[in-house]
Amino acid sequence: MFNYSERIDAFRDEKVRLSTDFLEKLLAHRKANRDRLIRRLRELIPGVTIGDSSFRPQGSVAMQTVIQTRFVNEEYDIDDGLLLWKHQLVDKDGNELTAEKVREIVRDALKDSRFSRQPKICSNCVRVFYADEDEEKHHVDFPVYRRYLDANGNQVRELAAESGWVASDPTEVNKWFDAEIETRNRRATGWGTQMRHLIQLLKRFCRSRSDWDLPNGMKLTMLVAECQPSYRERIDVAFRELISNLKNRLYWNKVIKNLAHPDKPDLTRTSRDQNVADLEIRISEALDQLATLDKADGNNADSARSAWDWIFKSDGFFAEYDADRKQEEKKNSLLAKAVLVGVGARTSPAGVLGGIGVANMSHSFYGDDPVDHP
Repeated sequence: MFNYSERIDAFRDEKVRLSTDFLEKLLAHRKANRDRLIRRLRELIPGVTIGDSSFRPQGSVAMQTVIQTRFVNEEYDIDDGLLLWKHQLVDKDGNELTAEKVREIVRDALKDSRFSRQPKICSNCVRVFYADEDEEKHHVDFPVYRRYLDANGNQVRELAAESGWVASDPTEVNKWFDAEIETRNRRATGWGTQMRHLIQLLKRFCRSRSDWDLPNGMKLTMLVAECQPSYRERIDVAFRELISNLKNRLYWNKVIKNLAHPDKPDLTRTSRDQNVADLEIRISEALDQLATLDKADGNNADSARSAWDWIFKSDGFFAEYDADRKQEEKKNSLLAKAVLVGVGARTSPAGVLGGIGVANMSHSFYGDDPVDHP
């Protein structure tokens, strides 16, 4: 298969992962809301203890697998768990606050007259909205947790859910994911890092068409954790092996488990969710595209560009990259020939510069006339 790894690495770096500047902008909005909660929550719940250490980043931003959006109906999701002590979540009469009441208080603490759309209580969080109509559309979610020590001294954590206080650990997924990355990097240098890159690329593939409805980022993360091949020097080879493994896995089993919470229900609702069945179909189509690169007439840049562009819908990135590469190669070739001429290279009967043939005559830019020029 033609080596297209350099192009895919560049594509992931420029068009898939978030730029440092934009990520900093998202994190700045997160911090502004944290500061708002730290400042106001003490007024709404007297005696509550809250500071920067009360927050637990979650989701794809925290795991560094977030990718750029492509369509107007997509938006960035920043998850930031808020963890408070149960004994402090009481009203002025000392009565324990319900999950619903705590979420209402957090929503009120987050309100700001500068918002065009005020924070909203969702099923498991309080959501703050930003940039509703452009490519930077995003929101910051604050799931709220309470913690306490049980009779054995173990810390219990509960989420303020729509149905009340539900046992949940805001750090479990992050801890699981970080451990996976660290373990894989220990086994083979770069293997864990490549897992992150493959998750980003698989997400891009799954979101490459607006009419595709494929599994969400959490499900894709679990599938990559299961099906990632051994470390490969080439990301194109690694991605092809990944989706080949995924096809085999989904053929036999379409249930996706929560590897971070093995004791919790599966991420899929049934043994054959429609979006998982659709993922198997789309992966088969992608593998068919890549199979053309194994043919004798497919081992070239044009064929590789066509196949990979079908997979990722690069919006012209691969074509522009290859055009720039050809221009650079042409420039370097001309410079190399100029160097050869300068050191007295000869021209062979076939017109090739080298060490044999007719010596190249020295010449002047202005011709042979010994005339002074300005």
